Amino acid sequence: MLYKSRERGNFILLSICIKLWYYYRNYKVNNFIGDKMTKRRQINLVIFFIGIFILMASGYNSFLKPLDNTIIHFIQGLENPILTNIFLNVTNIADTKQSAVITAMIVIILFARKFKREALFLTLTMGTCGIVMAFIKTIFNRPRPNIHRLVELNSLSFPSGHSTSATILYLSLALISVKLMKKNTYTPILVAIVGILFIVSSRIYLGVHYPTDTIAGVSLGSAIVLIYNLIYYSST
Repeated sequence: MLYKSRERGNFILLSICIKLWYYYRNYKVNNFIGDKMTKRRQINLVIFFIGIFILMASGYNSFLKPLDNTIIHFIQGLENPILTNIFLNVTNIADTKQSAVITAMIVIILFARKFKREALFLTLTMGTCGIVMAFIKTIFNRPRPNIHRLVELNSLSFPSGHSTSATILYLSLALISVKLMKKNTYTPILVAIVGILFIVSSRIYLGVHYPTDTIAGVSLGSAIVLIYNLIYYSST
């Protein structure tokens, strides 16, 4: 039974990876960030990420447990003093207070540079993050993992607030950067993805989140950014 559950969890992870690769191959980055991407494609992506969130929410206490354990054991198996110090500093960047300060500073700069639409876009996406995270964790009421914690926290676990906040902030900034540069480029999106992966890995490494928490957080954050991108920048 345990073997079958593990196989099912691995199959789901593989399915997610294949689906992400499909979107990468069919909806190039220049279509995602530009006005050429149709409303239908954006809506499909929103549905996809919401579907991943629902999958994580419905399976973290059952068929996704083996997947959680496998990823936790792999990432925490990399533990060493240097990596611990790096992840302790990296994870603090996505903390609520730091994210709020960073967001406020960037919004002020955008307004000062007359990029009011982009400033409002960032304000709305990050504001939505704050509102959603204020109540969504109490709905699921999932306690934090009890496996080799390097940081002690008493708050709830699902979804990961750091992963959600980092995804929304970094993707929003990437979209804004590309739009202001007025050219198609992969760089801002790639930088955002690397930043998100660092935050996600740090939460698992430090023992304060299950992988399903972070996947749900990234999915939720991506859906929020895409919804606002759909409202703001879609042309058809």
